[in-house]
Amino acid sequence: MVAQAGEAARRRLRPGAARVLEVVWFDAGPSHPGQLLLLGHHLVVDAVSWRTLVSDLATAWEAATGVRDGSRGADAAGSGDQVSALPPVLTSYRRWAELLVADAHSDRRLAELPLWQRLLATPDPQLGRRPLDPARDTAEELRTLTVRLPAEWTQPLLTTAPTAFHAGVNDVLLTALALAVVDWRAERGTGQEPALLLDLEGHGREGIDDRADLTRTVGWFTSMYPSGWIRAR
Repeated sequence: MVAQAGEAARRRLRPGAARVLEVVWFDAGPSHPGQLLLLGHHLVVDAVSWRTLVSDLATAWEAATGVRDGSRGADAAGSGDQVSALPPVLTSYRRWAELLVADAHSDRRLAELPLWQRLLATPDPQLGRRPLDPARDTAEELRTLTVRLPAEWTQPLLTTAPTAFHAGVNDVLLTALALAVVDWRAERGTGQEPALLLDLEGHGREGIDDRADLTRTVGWFTSMYPSGWIRAR
């Protein structure tokens, strides 16, 4: 029942109609603990935000009821006026958005523009049998393939290779991906360009301003940039 209700609540999320959060309480009766289902659209919450929200809910519940891990503390009054204040949010999501806009118009960012324009001008032949269709190729249709590699393969990736090339693990993986895709395209006659244009996504909580503290800020933080194209030698 919980799974069915969760799916129904998920489908009610409509960002275009400002419906980005659903809260459902499952009352199991006076003798059994209930369950709280909290659903948030990815536009307003990310993995770090969920940790903050869950921790705050647990703290507020414990402070309001005196119940922790299913048992009531001896000194708990359980009254609402004894709820401890949660730690403050030092930088709001709105303030962070304002800082991003200011940073985008700064001289140091504007000086980077020719670099990004050159990257985006990289030839990028179609990958696959057809172009992406926004109506068909949605997140709901996404499929994931997980492969487990033996330690004798992954150990050089994590140690020897990055050290030899003075690079990170991601740099090694991206180079391997570029080589594989370029070869794949050449074999199928879909492109002869010795390059691959990639969008790299980061966690988005970069420290662009020393005054910003995002440790307790809730929202969808992400960064995406076309720095992943690689010339395959």
